[in-house]
Amino acid sequence: MTRVAEDTQKFNGAQIFTDSSEQAIAYLKAHTPLTDWSVSRVIDGEQVHLHVEPDQLLTTGQRVEWEESLCSRMANGAAHVVGNTRLDPDYSSMRFSAKVGAYAGYTLKDDRDEMFGVLCGVRTDPLTEEEKIDEELVALISSLLSAQLKLARVADRERRNSELSDALAQTDALTGLLNRRGWDKITSDAQERLEAFGDAVSVAVIDLNGLKVVNDIQGHVAGDDLLQRTGEILRNKSTESCRVARYGGDEFMILANGVSPSQTESYFSAFTDALEDAGISVAMGHCSAQPGRTNVEQCIAEADALMYRQKYQ
Repeated sequence: MTRVAEDTQKFNGAQIFTDSSEQAIAYLKAHTPLTDWSVSRVIDGEQVHLHVEPDQLLTTGQRVEWEESLCSRMANGAAHVVGNTRLDPDYSSMRFSAKVGAYAGYTLKDDRDEMFGVLCGVRTDPLTEEEKIDEELVALISSLLSAQLKLARVADRERRNSELSDALAQTDALTGLLNRRGWDKITSDAQERLEAFGDAVSVAVIDLNGLKVVNDIQGHVAGDDLLQRTGEILRNKSTESCRVARYGGDEFMILANGVSPSQTESYFSAFTDALEDAGISVAMGHCSAQPGRTNVEQCIAEADALMYRQKYQ
């Protein structure tokens, strides 16, 4: 491996982008008259605020329909800096103009040169005649953040490939799936990406029904065979962005990258349907992690609670 490749794998792009975003919006809050600044992600038809310097209007994890947001209007060609949204012809008709009096924003692009989200600032009151926003400064900082994002995404992909290889080597001897140690590694990575980039991630907890009965009546060889068949079905239904683990005993876990809240039901039902077709009875709970609302650890706990309610209802 080359020295450059080694350095790239050590570069934690998620953390670097988080730090850069927080420093950028803190600077803008201190040097502009706008009270709230945010780095947001546009995903699944929503604008999600990831990194926020709050005061009056914005909070981490806050969501709004993209087409209803002031930022969507800006991205479609309206002014980047607006001293009074209630008088501006491009913004005055939008319902958020009743709450947001002044606005500034520039889009951020990712490593695929596609829109990632927006660097934006707002406040409740319009700007006074004496108050000014340096549009060139906002444009420059957004450009620097886009460059940082591109670097972070590329470098993080290399680092994660190396760390994922290590995680995937941590396998359960019986099923060949990830074991608990491997699972902990991939969920830690998912949490970093959730916080930094707002990457969609969902989890499912699956528990076998009747394993103890099989062990008691048919023997542990039959029980092991049931666990192996379950693991094989889950592995065969998984995609490249999906990771399956045997967490312990009769409990399995699935982590699905890129699966948003609106997709979880249909996505995970494919696994339980395949098990049911094979005559394997399970209980399952699932949950989507969301920036500023539910972290991956909380999501796993919620999925586990849902699974137990289904199992014992």
